[in-house]
Amino acid sequence: MIPGFNRSITFPMSHRPKGRTAYHVRSASLPCGSHPLISNLEEQIRAVRSRAASVNPSLVWMEAGLSQIELLLLAVNEFLNLSETKTVLRRTAASIECLLEIFLYLVDSYGSLQSEIVTLKQHHYEVQSALRRHDSALLATSVKSQKKIEKELSHLASTLRASTKSSHLWLPSDDSAGEIVGVLIEAICATSAVTVVLLNRVVAVSAATSTAAASFSSSTIRPFKSRISSAEKEMLFHVKVEELEECVEMVERGSDRILRSLVNSRVSLLNIESGLF
Repeated sequence: MIPGFNRSITFPMSHRPKGRTAYHVRSASLPCGSHPLISNLEEQIRAVRSRAASVNPSLVWMEAGLSQIELLLLAVNEFLNLSETKTVLRRTAASIECLLEIFLYLVDSYGSLQSEIVTLKQHHYEVQSALRRHDSALLATSVKSQKKIEKELSHLASTLRASTKSSHLWLPSDDSAGEIVGVLIEAICATSAVTVVLLNRVVAVSAATSTAAASFSSSTIRPFKSRISSAEKEMLFHVKVEELEECVEMVERGSDRILRSLVNSRVSLLNIESGLF
């Protein structure tokens, strides 16, 4: 986790008209429903929500999920650059403060994710080195360190999940501002939902690899204690290693692009707040 980061925030999912999402209620000051940018934003939100609901453990699913988050955040940035959006948000300082805090929370979360992924790679390489050297002490230490990172990633996923489901953050009372804040929060919640699935998948792949490493190590020390041969366990370990490396590299690349998009969105909000159109 990022040193000193202890932010907690909740997303206002229940502050919406029953039976429809907040951004389906239009006002004269908002871009109309036929505007291509707002239509694209709503379409991307639905696509990401659908991705989060149709969980698949494959790496292909993960890659598609990262790509869909990127498309959603691109649509968010385009929406924030609409003159109508800027005009409405500037009317209510609370609206911008609300969004700035939410985007900062997700920026910090993705910063933590990147930090943990780098550390996970390091410990994973140590596990491989220990196996090559037949160093059981180093292997035990490295596997323990890898499992610690898995717990950190699981904690990050749990925090994001809890924040997405909560509804205690105050939304602006101004109708037009509330609609814009609502659709942007929907986009953030959709992003968080897929991110939770991605984090859990990384943890699962990492855990399977560390377990395979421990099993392979024990079979080389006590070859007659298992029904599965040492060669079979070695093959399984290398399969898991390849899967984890591909998974980590994919998440590392994708999270970097997503983090940049989130930072761009926050910069756009800061510019709106300061009146820099």
